[in-house]
Amino acid sequence: MVDTYNPKDIDIIVGGFIASGFSDDKVTVKRDEDMWKDESGADDEVVRYATNDKRSEIEITLQQTSSFNFTLSTLAKTDELSGAGTIPVIVKDNRGRDLHAAPTAWIVQIPEAKYSKGIQVRTWRIRTDNLQNFLGGAA
Repeated sequence: MVDTYNPKDIDIIVGGFIASGFSDDKVTVKRDEDMWKDESGADDEVVRYATNDKRSEIEITLQQTSSFNFTLSTLAKTDELSGAGTIPVIVKDNRGRDLHAAPTAWIVQIPEAKYSKGIQVRTWRIRTDNLQNFLGGAA
């Protein structure tokens, strides 16, 4: 059996807009905390506890020429001016079963802008307080 992966099959939807114009490192999704932590007592008895912390960061890396930089800049500036800019974010593999969904997310800041020979990248950091994620592999 041979499974197939194609980065073109990964959709990233931010505030209802489909992202495009990615660099090689398209997207990274990472939770801040473990789902479970544990502690050992003086008598070596271990207890585990749920952190209940679903805060996460989604990094989207675009080429500097991507028109999606405009979309994300507009969303970020709207939030900066109004404070009402939380947006839903979805990262999904259309060929597989991976799904990451954040009903409330926000752009942390407009990325650093570097101009030099060659195409540069713009790394957008998006935070969420409630990431729902599932890694399902190939379908």
